[in-house]
Amino acid sequence: MLCPNCQKEMIVVERNQIELDYCINCNGFWFDNNEWNLLIQKLTQENNYNYDIDLYNIPKAIVKENIKKCPICNTKMDKFIAYDIILDRCPNKHGIWFDKNEISKFINYTNLNNNKTPIKFLGEIFYGN
Repeated sequence: MLCPNCQKEMIVVERNQIELDYCINCNGFWFDNNEWNLLIQKLTQENNYNYDIDLYNIPKAIVKENIKKCPICNTKMDKFIAYDIILDRCPNKHGIWFDKNEISKFINYTNLNNNKTPIKFLGEIFYGN
C-alpha cells in the first residue's frame, strides 16, 4: 500500500491482532477503520474504561493543507480537527491517516494516555517488547 503523504510503499506491522501500515519514509500511520476500532476496543478492555472516540462523527474542516488520497480507494480524504490536530480520513470509511507525530499528539491530548497503554502498545509493535 502506498503512503498517502509521500507515495512510498508502507510496511505492515502487527501486534496483538492489530495491523498498522507505517511509512518508514515520512513516519506516518494508516489505521484501517477496523484496526482503529480494534485498538480502541483493546484499550477499553485493558483499562476497564470506555474510550468512546469515533473519529468519523467529527465534522469536516476546511483547512489549508495538502489533500491526501485514501491508499485503498484513491478518493480525496476529508480533513477534520480532533484535539487541535488536523487529521485525514477516507470519506468511504476505509481508514484514518496520522502524519508524523500526530498519533503521539493525539494520544497526549486525549485520555488514551491513561497508564501509558497506547504508548506501550505502539512500542510493542515496533520493538516487540
